[in-house]
Amino acid sequence: MLVACGKKESEGALANKAAEAPPVVVKLAAIEQRPMPRFLAVTGSLKAERDTEVAADAAGKVLETFVERGSVVARGDPLVRLDVRTARLGETQARAQAHLAEQNAAFAQQECTRADSLFKSGVIPQAEYDRRKTVCQTGDDSVRAAHAVAALAEKGVNDTLVRAPFAGVVGERFVNVGQYVSPSSRVASVFVIDPLRLELTVPESEVSAVHRNQPVEFRVAAWPDATFAGTVKFLSPNLRAQSRDLVVEAVVPNKDARLKPGMFASVKLDVGEAPVPVVPAAALRRGEVASSVFAVVDGRASERVVELGEPRDGVVPLLSGVKAGEKVVLSPDEKLRDGTRVTE
Repeated sequence: MLVACGKKESEGALANKAAEAPPVVVKLAAIEQRPMPRFLAVTGSLKAERDTEVAADAAGKVLETFVERGSVVARGDPLVRLDVRTARLGETQARAQAHLAEQNAAFAQQECTRADSLFKSGVIPQAEYDRRKTVCQTGDDSVRAAHAVAALAEKGVNDTLVRAPFAGVVGERFVNVGQYVSPSSRVASVFVIDPLRLELTVPESEVSAVHRNQPVEFRVAAWPDATFAGTVKFLSPNLRAQSRDLVVEAVVPNKDARLKPGMFASVKLDVGEAPVPVVPAAALRRGEVASSVFAVVDGRASERVVELGEPRDGVVPLLSGVKAGEKVVLSPDEKLRDGTRVTE
């Protein structure tokens, strides 16, 4: 009875072996080790080269506005005009006070000259002479103070026309006609958007690979099919204590103004070359979530999920999942599965 069972099992095994599909004929390629560009993937955000919220620097009612959101302005272009009447009256008063101080100083100078003669003749004592000379000297100080007040009043008149501090684009106007503003009131925001700055953070372990004039590439959600470029220009002298990373800024040209301050960026930072396993692009099976290759182990296909690097010259770096010297299937058929027997 035992002999019969053994015979049946042996026959079943032979039948299964006979029923197994024949090996699939495939083309193979050896995984090579080559120097390839190495990129550090980080995130960053775009910000204006310069931006400011322009203060009124004067007090008064808004009589006229000259800009709207998105207006392009040159340096010195008017943004807002304030009521100048109060400032003009103050200037007139200050100039009158300065003129009066000049007259008083001239009279005091005459008194000083007379005091010199009287003192030399012995007509007045030393104490009286010192008093008159002091009046003369303080008259000059009064003139300088009065002229300073007049200059300040003139500045107040000029400041009623609020101007752009530099060429750029208006982000927002904060005031309307009829509104009263003080010197600290915000009038408008102005941005310089060409070039932009890309601010990104580099982990401590990669700090040694970052340097000035280093190229960067990045993408933004608004233009998913476009790649933008910049150059590292500014590096912080220290790591941030809490996150242990380095803040780096790259300068990004923005002639067409497609990029906007505040955009989030997915950044690739070129950190040089390193030897990595590479395969022909035809060896990849790209999925919605991940890519894979079929390595051949003991005559069977072994599917490996791989992390891809930046392709170059028709080959793709594989950052994980395989090693140099292994062989992979070229142009894997959709029917090829993990464990399928293959032959070249």
